[in-house]
Amino acid sequence: MKKSLRQSCYISIENNENIGCQLFNIAYLIHILNKSNKKNIKRKIVFRKGNNIYSNSLFKGLFTVLEDDKYDKISFERMSINDIDIEYICNTNKNIEICDSNYSNITKSFKYIDDSVKDKIIKLVYSNEDLMYSAYYKYRDILEFFGNNTKDDDIAVLHILKDANKDYDYYFDSLSIMEVENIKNIAVVTDDIEWARLILTDINDSSTHTFYYVNYCETNDYEINFILISMFKNIIVSNSKDDMDSLWASYISHYDIKKVVTPDKNIIHKYITDIL
Repeated sequence: MKKSLRQSCYISIENNENIGCQLFNIAYLIHILNKSNKKNIKRKIVFRKGNNIYSNSLFKGLFTVLEDDKYDKISFERMSINDIDIEYICNTNKNIEICDSNYSNITKSFKYIDDSVKDKIIKLVYSNEDLMYSAYYKYRDILEFFGNNTKDDDIAVLHILKDANKDYDYYFDSLSIMEVENIKNIAVVTDDIEWARLILTDINDSSTHTFYYVNYCETNDYEINFILISMFKNIIVSNSKDDMDSLWASYISHYDIKKVVTPDKNIIHKYITDIL
């Protein structure tokens, strides 16, 4: 019996600017690609240049990114994420463009992510050596700040984003959990250091914890700080409902046993130890 010929086609998905959300989308596409391969349909991920994908930094050289005129020449079947039919996609050789993903939680799930997909995501995130070295040097600076004998077990990272309606009790309770573990050295990754300093100084009124505020002023600091968070063993995930960065960073962190505190976002993974 002759083997059926593999057919090649494209798949794309809308992205917002949040790295964590993009990783959910990419993982979802890889999940579809894996299923399509079993049907002898080889799909290639492609993005429109204005699709927010970090093609010049975190994902540099990893995906096909086309200018509008070239992208528009591809004949796509547009499919809302809310009406997605994975079996149909895996059995058709049509080019598929998935839309409405920014307004849906369907892709925002770790249930599609087995170890093979996770490994592919890790390779994507850690592929840019310049960003990796920058994050590593930041991590070494943090250890040095807390003392020469400071080890990975002795520190945690806290991710906090400016939000007027934030529940600050979450951070108080998260820090209390770290205190029980005798973790009092906290690196803070934030989009507004002065604002975060005011909030955390108020929470830390007994001066139980020592804070180190990570700089956010260099080119690609957003991407570098994402990688930096993933280097920690103990992570307090942001409670910003639209942010998925520290949730993903805690997932790909290379430690098998770690302390991960997260708010109840109904999006959880197997490494989370505490949900507040």
